[in-house]
Amino acid sequence: MKRVLRRAAALGLCTGLALTSLAGCSGKNKIDTDETAITVNDDTVSLGVLNFAVRYDQASLEDAYKSFGVTDPFSQDLFGTGETLGQMAIEEDVETLTHAVLAEQKMEEYGVSITDDDKAAITAAAAAFIEANDEETLSEIGVTQESVERYLELEMIRYRMEPKMSEDVDTEVSDEEAAQRRVEYVFFAQVTEDEAETESESELITPAETEQSAETEAETVAETAADESESAQEEASLTRENPARTTAADETEAETTVAETEAETTAAETEAETETETEDPATAEAMAKALAQAEEFLTKVQAGEDFQTAAEELGKTASEVTFGSDHYVPEMVEATDGLADGTLVETPIKTDSGYYVVRVISQLDRDATDAEKENIVEQRKTDRIAELYDEWAEAGEITQNTEAIAQIVFDYSLTLPETEPETEAQTDVTPAEEAVVAPLETELQTDITPAETDVTPAETEA
Repeated sequence: MKRVLRRAAALGLCTGLALTSLAGCSGKNKIDTDETAITVNDDTVSLGVLNFAVRYDQASLEDAYKSFGVTDPFSQDLFGTGETLGQMAIEEDVETLTHAVLAEQKMEEYGVSITDDDKAAITAAAAAFIEANDEETLSEIGVTQESVERYLELEMIRYRMEPKMSEDVDTEVSDEEAAQRRVEYVFFAQVTEDEAETESESELITPAETEQSAETEAETVAETAADESESAQEEASLTRENPARTTAADETEAETTVAETEAETTAAETEAETETETEDPATAEAMAKALAQAEEFLTKVQAGEDFQTAAEELGKTASEVTFGSDHYVPEMVEATDGLADGTLVETPIKTDSGYYVVRVISQLDRDATDAEKENIVEQRKTDRIAELYDEWAEAGEITQNTEAIAQIVFDYSLTLPETEPETEAQTDVTPAEEAVVAPLETELQTDITPAETDVTPAETEA
């Protein structure tokens, strides 16, 4: 399952939380913060610590979901997985805290420690959080000074351990492995007569924006399209392979294989013809119209007209995109593979929802390739860290107190207040205090958002 939450603390922990009770529920589900929630070998994580992690995620993310018009998001199954967002948050925080304890148990082996100054800073940060929240809020969410301190300590340990855990990964990446090419293109979408022209234009996604927004909603659209195209890519790959392998000693078997291959090809062609015959006439007409436009545009460019100008004459916009061999429009990858810089693809590139006309700008975009090398190295580190956590977990004994964890319910709204202008006191932060906040200052991101439920055909292509 994709990670749904990434912890965020843009305001630091010395922040008051805004709690809004939901009708008929608030105040009825107090938790036993001292009860054990997770046992990792001989160490435990209390329900209070897990609850604080979950509540901080809730406060960090609830406003973001409400901006999409989703009320009470943590009690809803937003992604159709059979789990509520709250359940997913709890599962992720259980995993994160389990990893933190495993890392704590390996600290000495990796030369990592928590100093007295660190502990003092943790205590001060936790106290500031407690002071910033009124007693009613703290009582409602079941948070104590001790649970905040332990949570911060585990986060600091994980923050310091994980770089050590991934130090041995190979940081050398070749140009071939990371190669990114840059192209300019115009997309001609299939649009049936009953679809408005303005709707057609809105369906044209800009891959340049998609590629440059890896931490936005567009990233999820790209991932969704990648998932949907994976089976098609595999099928295309299998089709290109030649199953007939023969030797001089086994000609009969080779002939049989060839015959079977020809039969399969004939069957595939018959099936394709059947699909064409039964294709919706409106869709076929729309595809034909898109092809005619693409060919008209291509003719203009081949005659020497400027790419952007020719596109504008047809009411289109030329865009640029940088991608690698795993791009989610495999047809574009195949059509541009090995072409020299400045080469115009000779024919429109057909996809399920239209046609692309593409020209290669650079077969090896230096900046993008170097950036991809960094991404590859970071992924190797992430994989190594995950591998070690899995090894440690399998070698140990980890249990969850499901009855205790079930006490964490989402019967109220919990958000971070609006940021106020920084004061002199707020900017007076010691290095030790920075060490506490740093482990938490990762970006706020959701892998999927409610706004992405309506994905157009063009979006799944681009």
